[in-house]
Amino acid sequence: MTSRSAGLRIALAAILVQAPRLVLVVLGADRLPVPAPVEGALLVVAGVGTALVLTGGNLYLAHTVAQVKRWRRALAAAWVLVLAASGGLVLPLIVAGISARSVPQVLGAGRLEWSWALLAAIAHELTAAGCVLASAAWASQAGAAAAGAAAAVLTAAAALPAGREAPLPPGAAAAAAQPQAAADRIACRAGCGRSFVSRQGEIAHLRHCPHRRPGAGTGSAN
Repeated sequence: MTSRSAGLRIALAAILVQAPRLVLVVLGADRLPVPAPVEGALLVVAGVGTALVLTGGNLYLAHTVAQVKRWRRALAAAWVLVLAASGGLVLPLIVAGISARSVPQVLGAGRLEWSWALLAAIAHELTAAGCVLASAAWASQAGAAAAGAAAAVLTAAAALPAGREAPLPPGAAAAAAQPQAAADRIACRAGCGRSFVSRQGEIAHLRHCPHRRPGAGTGSAN
């Protein structure tokens, strides 16, 4: 898995992890009762997915900022936002542990319910956007590296003395040899369009060639 595909996978996971909560919200808006075990299972899936996505997104963005030079400022800003969102979600739990209260009690005492809920809602989208930007940065850097390598080959070829040619890559040499091999083949003298690697093969073919005129010989041409 490449760095580009890893970013796209994390971004996709960041979008999908909101699906359980969206299911609950839509069903609640339609006043459809959801059994408590089902609701609990969906919330557990959303919670575990959120933890994995935010942790993986933070690690991926930090790695990209350290390795990729293109769009580094924008990537660093996205990483800081995701890092702040992740820390903001965990902060009430730390305060609750210190004060021996529950997370809802801590949020209610500070009137932070809506702020924390907004942060929990957009943290996935911030992670997805940052990972997509990082993936594009990896792709852009790879394209720039390929263009630079091609320019270096052209520069080296132009710098060679007159009468000398730069060595071709193995693939290019094989491609150049194919037209030459095709030119060395011997075409059927009767004009059927077939060609052969040797004169003996062409003579043997003439015995059964449908274009050969009756009475024409099959000997070698002078």
